[in-house]
Amino acid sequence: MDITYSFISLVIFALLSLMAILLMVYVSSAVAILALLLVPLTCIFIMSDTALSFLAFRHVVLAEGNVPINNYHVLLFIWSTLIGMIVYSEIFTWYLGRKEYKKVQVKAAETKPPKKIISSSMGIVSKAVSLLHR
Repeated sequence: MDITYSFISLVIFALLSLMAILLMVYVSSAVAILALLLVPLTCIFIMSDTALSFLAFRHVVLAEGNVPINNYHVLLFIWSTLIGMIVYSEIFTWYLGRKEYKKVQVKAAETKPPKKIISSSMGIVSKAVSLLHR
Protein backbone atom coordinates (compact mmCIF):
# COMPACT_ATOMS: atom_id res chain seq x y z
CA MET A 1 0.00 0.00 0.00
CA ASP A 2 2.82 2.41 0.83
CA ILE A 3 4.51 1.82 -2.52
CA THR A 4 1.25 2.47 -4.37
CA TYR A 5 0.59 5.63 -2.38
CA SER A 6 4.17 6.82 -2.99
CA PHE A 7 3.76 6.18 -6.73
CA ILE A 8 0.48 8.12 -6.78
CA SER A 9 2.19 10.97 -4.93
CA LEU A 10 5.02 10.94 -7.45
CA VAL A 11 2.55 11.08 -10.35
CA ILE A 12 0.63 13.98 -8.79
CA PHE A 13 3.81 15.98 -8.19
CA ALA A 14 5.08 15.19 -11.69
CA LEU A 15 1.82 16.46 -13.19
CA LEU A 16 2.03 19.63 -11.10
CA SER A 17 5.61 20.20 -12.25
CA LEU A 18 4.78 19.48 -15.88
CA MET A 19 1.82 21.85 -15.75
CA ALA A 20 3.99 24.64 -14.31
CA ILE A 21 6.74 24.13 -16.88
CA LEU A 22 4.30 24.07 -19.80
CA LEU A 23 2.61 27.22 -18.54
CA MET A 24 5.97 28.91 -18.16
CA VAL A 25 7.05 28.02 -21.68
CA TYR A 26 3.81 28.51 -23.59
CA VAL A 27 1.79 31.07 -21.61
CA SER A 28 3.59 33.21 -19.04
CA SER A 29 5.90 32.93 -16.08
CA ALA A 30 3.47 34.80 -13.85
CA VAL A 31 0.66 32.38 -14.75
CA ALA A 32 3.00 29.46 -14.04
CA ILE A 33 3.81 30.77 -10.56
CA LEU A 34 0.14 31.45 -9.82
CA ALA A 35 -0.87 27.97 -10.95
CA LEU A 36 2.00 26.42 -9.03
CA LEU A 37 0.83 28.06 -5.83
CA LEU A 38 -2.94 28.11 -6.32
CA VAL A 39 -3.54 24.49 -7.38
CA PRO A 40 -2.31 22.93 -4.09
CA LEU A 41 -3.87 25.71 -2.01
CA THR A 42 -7.29 25.35 -3.64
CA CYS A 43 -7.08 21.60 -3.13
CA ILE A 44 -6.44 22.24 0.56
CA PHE A 45 -9.41 24.61 0.79
CA ILE A 46 -11.80 22.40 -1.19
CA MET A 47 -10.82 18.96 0.12
CA SER A 48 -9.09 19.84 3.36
CA ASP A 49 -9.12 16.41 5.04
CA THR A 50 -8.01 14.52 1.94
CA ALA A 51 -5.35 17.08 1.00
CA LEU A 52 -3.95 17.27 4.51
CA SER A 53 -3.75 13.50 4.82
CA PHE A 54 -2.04 13.42 1.41
CA LEU A 55 0.51 16.05 2.49
CA ALA A 56 1.12 14.28 5.80
CA PHE A 57 1.96 10.96 4.15
CA ARG A 58 5.43 9.86 5.27
CA HIS A 59 7.71 8.55 2.53
CA VAL A 60 11.00 8.02 4.34
CA VAL A 61 12.32 8.37 7.87
CA LEU A 62 15.98 9.37 8.15
CA ALA A 63 18.43 9.57 11.07
CA GLU A 64 16.95 6.72 13.10
CA GLY A 65 13.43 8.11 13.01
CA ASN A 66 14.29 11.72 13.80
CA VAL A 67 13.79 13.20 10.32
CA PRO A 68 10.60 12.24 8.47
CA ILE A 69 10.17 13.14 4.79
CA ASN A 70 6.51 13.83 4.08
CA ASN A 71 4.64 14.90 0.96
CA TYR A 72 4.67 18.53 2.06
CA HIS A 73 8.48 18.38 2.09
CA VAL A 74 8.37 17.17 -1.50
CA LEU A 75 5.85 19.92 -2.36
CA LEU A 76 8.11 22.59 -0.85
CA PHE A 77 11.07 21.17 -2.75
CA ILE A 78 9.13 21.31 -6.03
CA TRP A 79 7.87 24.82 -5.27
CA SER A 80 11.33 26.17 -4.52
CA THR A 81 12.91 24.49 -7.53
CA LEU A 82 10.31 25.58 -10.06
CA ILE A 83 9.95 29.11 -8.70
CA GLY A 84 13.74 29.43 -8.82
CA MET A 85 13.76 28.28 -12.45
CA ILE A 86 10.96 30.69 -13.37
CA VAL A 87 12.57 33.67 -11.65
CA TYR A 88 15.95 32.82 -13.19
CA SER A 89 14.45 32.66 -16.67
CA GLU A 90 12.71 36.01 -16.13
CA ILE A 91 15.89 37.70 -14.92
CA PHE A 92 17.90 36.18 -17.77
CA THR A 93 15.30 37.29 -20.32
CA TRP A 94 15.26 40.79 -18.86
CA TYR A 95 19.05 40.99 -18.90
CA LEU A 96 19.29 39.90 -22.51
CA GLY A 97 16.45 42.21 -23.54
CA ARG A 98 17.83 45.37 -21.95
CA LYS A 99 21.18 45.26 -23.67
CA GLU A 100 21.17 47.22 -26.88
CA TYR A 101 23.50 46.00 -29.50
CA LYS A 102 25.06 48.96 -31.25
CA LYS A 103 25.95 48.40 -34.83
CA VAL A 104 29.53 49.32 -35.41
CA GLN A 105 30.37 50.17 -38.96
CA VAL A 106 33.42 48.36 -40.15
CA LYS A 107 35.68 50.45 -42.31
CA ALA A 108 36.71 48.83 -45.52
CA ALA A 109 40.43 48.27 -45.87
CA GLU A 110 42.03 50.84 -48.09
CA THR A 111 43.24 49.15 -51.20
CA LYS A 112 45.89 50.55 -53.43
CA PRO A 113 45.05 50.82 -57.05
CA PRO A 114 46.53 47.95 -59.01
CA LYS A 115 49.89 48.74 -60.58
CA LYS A 116 50.67 47.92 -64.10
CA ILE A 117 52.83 44.83 -64.08
CA ILE A 118 54.91 45.87 -67.07
CA SER A 119 55.85 49.27 -65.65
CA SER A 120 56.70 47.83 -62.24
CA SER A 121 58.80 45.07 -63.74
CA MET A 122 60.59 47.60 -65.95
CA GLY A 123 61.30 49.69 -62.84
CA ILE A 124 62.81 46.67 -61.07
CA VAL A 125 64.96 45.85 -64.11
CA SER A 126 66.19 49.43 -64.41
CA LYS A 127 67.15 49.50 -60.72
CA ALA A 128 69.01 46.22 -61.08
CA VAL A 129 70.89 47.52 -64.13
CA SER A 130 71.85 50.73 -62.33
CA LEU A 131 73.16 48.69 -59.38
CA LEU A 132 75.25 46.47 -61.66
CA HIS A 133 76.84 49.44 -63.47
CA ARG A 134 78.17 51.08 -60.36
